Parts: sequence; C-alpha cells; structure tokens
Amino acid sequence: MKKEDNGLIRMNKKWVCGIVVACMASLMGMGCQGMQSSGGQADNTAEKNGAAASGWTPAVWTDYVAHGPTGDQLPDFSHAGYAMGRRPIPLVSTPLFDVTRPPFGAVPDDGQDDTIAIQRAIDAAAKAGGGVVYLPRGRYDIHSTPDAPFLQIRHSGIVLRGQGSDADGTILHLGAPGKADRVRRLGSVPAAEEARHWAAVAILGGEHRKALTGYRKDVRRGMHTVGVVDTAGLNSGQTVIVEFVDPAIDPASPAAHKVDLVAQLTTPFRLGTVQTDTFGPVAKAHTWMVKIEDIIDSQTIRFSRPARFDQWLRYNPRIYAFGGVHAAGIEHLRIQSSWPGEYRHHKPFTDEKGNIIRTAKEQDYLWNGIWISHATDGWVRDVVFKDLTQGIIVSRSSDLTIEDIKFHGLDGHAGITIAHSNDVLVRDVDFHARLVHPVTMSMMAAGNVVTRCRVHYEGRDDYRQTDAVIDFHGIFPYENLFDDLKGFYVCPGGDLSVLPHAGVRNVFWNIEAPQHMSCYTCDTDDDFARTYDFENTTTKTPATMFEHFPQAFYVGLVRRGNRDLSIGGSSGDRHTPWMIVEGLNRPGIRVPSLFEAQRRRGPSQIDAKYLK
Repeated sequence: MKKEDNGLIRMNKKWVCGIVVACMASLMGMGCQGMQSSGGQADNTAEKNGAAASGWTPAVWTDYVAHGPTGDQLPDFSHAGYAMGRRPIPLVSTPLFDVTRPPFGAVPDDGQDDTIAIQRAIDAAAKAGGGVVYLPRGRYDIHSTPDAPFLQIRHSGIVLRGQGSDADGTILHLGAPGKADRVRRLGSVPAAEEARHWAAVAILGGEHRKALTGYRKDVRRGMHTVGVVDTAGLNSGQTVIVEFVDPAIDPASPAAHKVDLVAQLTTPFRLGTVQTDTFGPVAKAHTWMVKIEDIIDSQTIRFSRPARFDQWLRYNPRIYAFGGVHAAGIEHLRIQSSWPGEYRHHKPFTDEKGNIIRTAKEQDYLWNGIWISHATDGWVRDVVFKDLTQGIIVSRSSDLTIEDIKFHGLDGHAGITIAHSNDVLVRDVDFHARLVHPVTMSMMAAGNVVTRCRVHYEGRDDYRQTDAVIDFHGIFPYENLFDDLKGFYVCPGGDLSVLPHAGVRNVFWNIEAPQHMSCYTCDTDDDFARTYDFENTTTKTPATMFEHFPQAFYVGLVRRGNRDLSIGGSSGDRHTPWMIVEGLNRPGIRVPSLFEAQRRRGPSQIDAKYLK
C-alpha cells in the first residue's frame, strides 16, 4: 500500500479497478436503483440498558442512552414493524374464506388458472370487512398467460394464508411476466402507473389523502411533541402522512446549490451538476407516515415516534389523513414462477444469433412476487420465493413486518426493496438464490430495520453482477439500520442523477462481512462500503468512497476468513463529520443487536428540554 500526501491510504491496484468501475458506471440504468472515540467500554450499567452481560460496549450506545436520538447521536429504531412492536402479529381465524369451496372453486394441482377464483375469495373477504383467504396445500396457477389477471388486495384486514411454505405446502405459481408498462422511480407515480405493481400478489392501498392541519412550530430531531394549527380533525391512534417540501428546489430551474431539506439529509456530501434528480422535482416533497399518540390540547399533539430530522416551518409541514389499507397480511405459502432465468443485470436474454428472447425490462422487473403500497400495520411472514427476479417491493408504506423469508432458485435481480417507506422491519431472511440487490433502500426510505438476515453464498459474479450486498439506490435513504447480519457488505446502485447513494445516519451494526468483497474495486480492497462514483468525491479516488454514506455509523463490524475490514482505508476508531467508526475487526460486541437493545429499553423522552 502507498500513503498519499493527503493522509489517505489507497492501493495501487485500485486504479486498475477504477477503470473497470468507470465503465460499469456508464452501464448503470435508472432501475438499479475528528476526534478519536473511546473505543468502547465495559461497565455494570450495560445490561440494564439493553446490552449483553459480557464483551465491549460501544461508546455510541452509552451516548444514546444518555442523550437519545438528538444531534449526531444514534437514531431510534425501536418503533419498527407491525404495530410499532407493541403487539405481536395477530393470528386471524375468522371469518374464513376457503378458496377451494363454493362459490369460489379454485382447484389446486389441476393445471388450470386459479386467479379469478382466488380473487373472488379476496373480494368476499373485503365485503365482509376482512378475514382469512385460505389456500389449502397444493399448486395454484395464477396469471398463467399475459392476458390473465393478477391477485390484488385493496381492503384492510385481509390475510392471504397458505398451508405452509415448504415444497409440499401452498404454492402460488406465476405463469407469465407482468405487463411491460413503464418502470418509474419507486413511489414517484401512482402504483397503477408503475410496471412493478403487476406482481403475483399486490397489496394496493388507496392513494387519496385529505388535508387535516399544519405545523405552527419548528420540530427538532428527536422530538415527539408537535405544535399544530388545529387538532379538531385529529384523533389519538390515527395514522397520518406528514409532507415536507424543500423550499429551495426550483423545478423550473433546478441547480445543485438550490436545496435545503435535501442538504440537511445529505450533508456533508456536496451535490454536483450530475445529481439532477437529487436536486430536482422528484426530491422536492418528502412524506413521513406516523401515528398520533395523543392529543395534548387544541394545538398540540404527540407523535408515536421521534422526528428523524429538524422539521422547520419553512418546509411547510402539512398533515394529511392516510387513506390506505391496514392489517393486510400474506403468510405461510410459497411463490414461484415459470421464469426460465438466464439473468444478467440490465441485459436482455438473447439467442445465439443475438435475437432478443426476453427484454432487459422483463428480466429485471416483470417476474415479481409481492408488491405493497400505501399500507400500514401489515405483514409478510413465512414465505418462500423461488425462481423470481424480484421478491418483495414496499412503496409508500410503514409499520410492516417482513419475517421468516427465504429466497431459492435461479439468480435474479432484487430481494427486498423499500422505497418512500418508513419503519419497516425485515427480520430472519435467508438468501440462497444469488441476487444483484438482496436488500435495497431507496427514495428517502427512513427508519427501516434489517436484522438477523443471512446470505448463503459468497463472491461476486461479474457476468451476472450478483453479490452478497446491501444496496442503497439513491435519493438519500437515511437513518436505516442494518443489524446482526451475516455475509453482507455495501455495494450500492442507482445512476448518477440520484446520488449520493444514501442519506445521513444509516447504521451498520454487528455485521459479519464476507471474505470476498470485489464490488467496484478489487478483492484485495478491504473497504466495507463501496461506490462506482468515487470521481464525485473530494479526492476523486476510491479512498473517499465512504462519502456516499454521509454521517454513517460503523460499529462492531468483522469479516470472515480472519481478514480485516476498513472504512476509507483505515480500521481505526474515529468520529468525523463523515462517519462514526467504532470497533472494526473487534469481536464480542456487548450490544449484539441495536434494534433489540433499543426496543428493550423503550423510546427516549427528550421533548422537555426543547419546550422550556
């Protein structure tokens, strides 16, 4: 290795890899979407604050316990998942709509399309105000031809339940690809205008919203209490949408320096002329789905979770009624397809003469398992995905739990993708099928938690571009947690217009990285977080790839094969404007799951000092 005059360390071999990276950047399509710290401590208070009884305790955890999610402290992730983790996912039993019984008439294993019969049962459950749509074991053929319908849940309280996700359980078999409509930035258009909503099963909430009130005071990061114009149209327990508008973005004449809210969520990254979507109309409005915990008085409410950024009045915060679906679930089944595979990232499948057999759009996006939009307090659990190019897409939703999921079969594009959504819990997912993007955050996704997940393969396939990675796909997804994971490192996607890949304060906690990490650079490179776009960082070299993940926390990361990890070419602890790094290559972290520790401890109460 060679140490440069600027004090940053790089490997000479990186420059060779950089040529490859520059070429790869041109291939990225829109769809891919200080001071030294204490180094941790041991004390007798760790266990009562949510830590394990032995090992080393991160200083950032001690700081969080003292100060809560304020300033540059760790975010609060304790509210993620169904019902904010306050209640378990319910076992709904009645009313029951068995799809094989009259008047529905689905017949498993007969080779005939069952979509209409199953949809009749879903519609009957909707008419009854909710219930269980039950699919006994067997194979049910859905969307068998390009003109056949898809399964859609559009009402609250409907649970699609099979009789097990094993090969001898309930199988939904997708026979044809989705409609070749236009693929958009997720959440930027109504779901009906997005090709990816044509999935084997879609949960589609209503997108109408009614204005209720607005803020009358600034709200600082970490606060729950909000001063509003009027509480007359609000209720305790109500789910609302808060919209913030960046006053500096000028759709008629966008420019990199014309940002305000965007700057807060990407600083200290400096936007340049190439990031046209990040400072353009697609990033002008940002929404947050949240429950009202309490109505304090005629002009004051308390939200159920803390603000994740400073919510200034100049952002014109407006509160709207949520018009989507509640308590919709998919469980205990398997979704597979007739897709033949032969996947290559953003490439069509051709015959030996070069004739296109399946378009790149079909290969990337049109064999999709589950689509969820405008939904809250729902779940997907005990579901296996096999031979699909996309697994689960979540857009414009919150408070969902996705757990006990497995991916098997052919190589594909994406596993679980979350965009314009907050506080989704992804837990206990096993990736056996090789994917380009096993886990993706995109489009201002915030407060989401990915924990106890494992990749069962290792090494990058450069031909197909599959890898064992966490993906950030641009338009600044911020304050997301990746926690207690096995086999992951960071290899983001997205084209230049949506960069930086990530927003502020994403947290990487107790992750075991793979032995082989060659995304964008070389396998000899030890950096945990990569980008193809180091040309738009301060040094214009791979040594500053970390700038695409501003204010990130890297805590307790280790690597297989007795190999070291680094951030920006160094494995040392540090606290800078760009990052907080603590305990790289140091096993035995005393707080193995930040999510579980925060949930055991409960939410912080910090509003009082701001309201004095």
